[in-house]
Amino acid sequence: MRRLLRVPLPALLITDTSGLLLDANDTFLRLAGVAREELEAGRVRWDALAAPETPSAGAQAVDALRRLGTAGPLETEYIRADGTRVPVLLAALALEAPERTLVLVQDLTPRRRAEEALRFLSDASRELAEVRAEPDAILAGVAHLAASSVATWCLVDVLEEDGTFRRVAAAHREPDREPLLHEAPRYPSIHEAGSVLFQALARGESRLYPDFLPEHAQQMTRTPEQLALLKRLGARSVMLIPMRSRGRAVGLFTFASCDAGRRYGPEDLEMVEELARRVVAAVDNARFYRQAQDAVHLRDEFLGIASHELKTPLTPLRLKLQSLQRQVSESMLNGTPLPADRFFDSLDVALRQVRKLTDLVDNLLDVSRISAGRLRLELEEVDLSSVAAELLSRFAPSAEKLGCVLELHAPEPVFGRWDRLRVEQVVTNLLSNALKYGAGRPVVVHVEEDGERARLTVKDHGIGIAEEDLGRIFERFERAVSDRHYGGLGLGLYITRQIVEAFGGAVRVTSQAGKGSTFTLELPRGQLPVPAVG
Repeated sequence: MRRLLRVPLPALLITDTSGLLLDANDTFLRLAGVAREELEAGRVRWDALAAPETPSAGAQAVDALRRLGTAGPLETEYIRADGTRVPVLLAALALEAPERTLVLVQDLTPRRRAEEALRFLSDASRELAEVRAEPDAILAGVAHLAASSVATWCLVDVLEEDGTFRRVAAAHREPDREPLLHEAPRYPSIHEAGSVLFQALARGESRLYPDFLPEHAQQMTRTPEQLALLKRLGARSVMLIPMRSRGRAVGLFTFASCDAGRRYGPEDLEMVEELARRVVAAVDNARFYRQAQDAVHLRDEFLGIASHELKTPLTPLRLKLQSLQRQVSESMLNGTPLPADRFFDSLDVALRQVRKLTDLVDNLLDVSRISAGRLRLELEEVDLSSVAAELLSRFAPSAEKLGCVLELHAPEPVFGRWDRLRVEQVVTNLLSNALKYGAGRPVVVHVEEDGERARLTVKDHGIGIAEEDLGRIFERFERAVSDRHYGGLGLGLYITRQIVEAFGGAVRVTSQAGKGSTFTLELPRGQLPVPAVG
């Protein structure tokens, strides 16, 4: 029997009917956290180890096993000397020696951990199945789920484009300690010289700390105050797991266990890495769903605006053509000629509406070309000053009807290599906007040369643009005013920006609500031919 107890595995012990442990092998002693000196001194009893609320505690469990013999294993729990609980499977065999029982003890912790991991992943998958949720809400849900099962506390940080981490979720198993997590140190940027750990995390390398030591805490913090706060949270075992999407890191999970009996191992790391993959897929799905919803909303809004805008020139065109048809019919029936002035008047109105329709369709075609990457530029030498002067002359009748004064300050030619038609389109869009939103007030255009760049500014004194709208007016179908009061598809400035950027230039706006707007166009002049000498 002594030889059997020297076998390292499995955990074996011998007990009497009262529950006193008479002998045990080293495997059992390590499992129970009991010193051999205590065992040999006769101070270890089974009923002191067994968890009191288990179905068959202490000596009763051993007695039940002895009666069942090898046919009936029993699951129970016992409490280690350090207070942690260990789930075990017991099997007993009565020995020839009177009132002696050999007990085999199997540690069920790995099996329970595996079951817990599967249950956690299953619950997380149900949480992640809600594609309509916001990405941050999904991450917060997973953090709270983790803190209720496989971790004491959990943090979720999103990696921004500039290399900094933005905390989107913090959950603690004990709600009254959760405020501490919100004070927890924000991780350093991956670009900081001392953040070697976080640079590795950004490359997608997980970190497992089965025993979380002071030097590990120092790597995760930047100040003594942050280090002290992390110590107050009391992490004993920690995992840092990056979230990766399309080959790059997009976020970071921090799982921490404060329980003495919960020491993370490779199987835990594997489980959380699988969770990270599922979370990224769910967040991507939620984001794609949101984008699809936004696209559908944008499409519906655009179709409504486009229908209105296309109908605006079509209605007077149809009415004018019907009127002209009526006049021609009456003229033919009466045998009297149709007055030329009335005839040309009607044609002039009709042609203006056709031009409006053509401009609308051309804008739509340009958006299609830009989206497909098929915006072609035919470069030639162009004088920006002459383009501006020609367009102001063309806009003069419209400006006079609107009560606007057009001013041009272009003291000398400004040459560059551009596509003349596209430059005209850009300046036309800027002038159209200035007249539309600054009706009745002066519109001033400046053209000047600035070294290797040409600059054109269009300033109006109209309604202006609110600060919160300045960033979006160059996007597709966007406008800073109601389409009920001002027409248009919301494409002019989007097309303008795309054309200007295709030249390698930039367009920007400065404005204040009620104080007008100034649009500034800058274009690189390109390689101009050297004028011949003599």
